[in-house]
Amino acid sequence: MISRGSLWLPLTILALLAALSFWLERMVELPASGAVATRTDPEGIMENFNALRTDLDGKPQYRLSARELRHYSNSKFTELESPRFTQLDAGSGDVSAVSNRATVSPDGHEVELLGEVLVERAAHAGQSLMTMRSTRLLVFPERNLMRSPGPVTIHDATLDLRANTMEYDARQRILKLSGRVQARYISGKKG
Repeated sequence: MISRGSLWLPLTILALLAALSFWLERMVELPASGAVATRTDPEGIMENFNALRTDLDGKPQYRLSARELRHYSNSKFTELESPRFTQLDAGSGDVSAVSNRATVSPDGHEVELLGEVLVERAAHAGQSLMTMRSTRLLVFPERNLMRSPGPVTIHDATLDLRANTMEYDARQRILKLSGRVQARYISGKKG
């Protein structure tokens, strides 16, 4: 006759094996909701990254470079360290933006510069060097548009400006300031 104690041992082992297999299945299973799993490690890292975009005729439009680029494949997220974005325009002067770090949207149509953002519009016939400082700048390269959703300071040879937000259309060379805007004219004459 079989004692009751000897039946519990195989049942306990089976229960442990069932729990272990359930746990293993959960650990390797992809999310059923279709949500993209996040990764903490980048899929690829590039040092001294440099990309040039040209139009259909081969004329350079803009350049994006960084000390380091990290790409995360599951989220399609791209992160840049010490990025530099330059809108190339021989006719009206280049506009460049640098910052501590940046992110690039999965489709590449938006670059978000973060940290100490500095934008410079090169001096050109009839205009002096212009600088803009902010902590966040959204760049839309395909639309030739830069937008700062936070406070900005702008300086050139004749003006000091402060505003709550800024939008710059590089194609039309139009700068829109909004929010509390303060302007100070700097006279070129020395007395």
